[in-house]
Amino acid sequence: MLKNWFALGKKPKTFEFQCACCGEIHKGSPSFSYAHPTQYGWLLEDERQKRAELSGDTCVIDGEEYYVRTILEIPISGVEEPFTWGLWVSQSKESFERYVESFNNDQSKDGSFGWLTVTIQAYDRTTQDQEFENVACDVEWQGNGARPRLIPHQSDHPLYNDFVAGISWGRAIEIAQTVMHPSG
Repeated sequence: MLKNWFALGKKPKTFEFQCACCGEIHKGSPSFSYAHPTQYGWLLEDERQKRAELSGDTCVIDGEEYYVRTILEIPISGVEEPFTWGLWVSQSKESFERYVESFNNDQSKDGSFGWLTVTIQAYDRTTQDQEFENVACDVEWQGNGARPRLIPHQSDHPLYNDFVAGISWGRAIEIAQTVMHPSG
């Protein structure tokens, strides 16, 4: 578990680093998001127009597959703000409809189950013949139009381990550089 920096008399720092790939100084905890669920990306462009409805917060494919955009926060040791991911999670039809209908209300006492539907490059354990590794998650809904928080279920997946234990400053830099410069 991450140390309580205030209890140790230390003030958490603001994250920043000089990128080894581009040389720029990046300030603030990293935050990355995916524009759509993986399944949407599998559709050809003309199929997307006919078969899918995509907004910034929801996606429906063929009226049978339902997805919501969530926020996953990974603590960085000694840093004020977490490493933040904007990720898509599958939903049952019932959960999706309940979520959409109550989106602008206080949803903080509600939630749902879902499967992570994106492959995060820094956490990818799939082999070439696999589509992607599913991660079971709870979705904690928030209030008044805020995106829900994602809580991975306990597993041996490195994403779960980082969610629970946090990551070091160096690991945060490594992940950020991998995302910002995939071939670098």
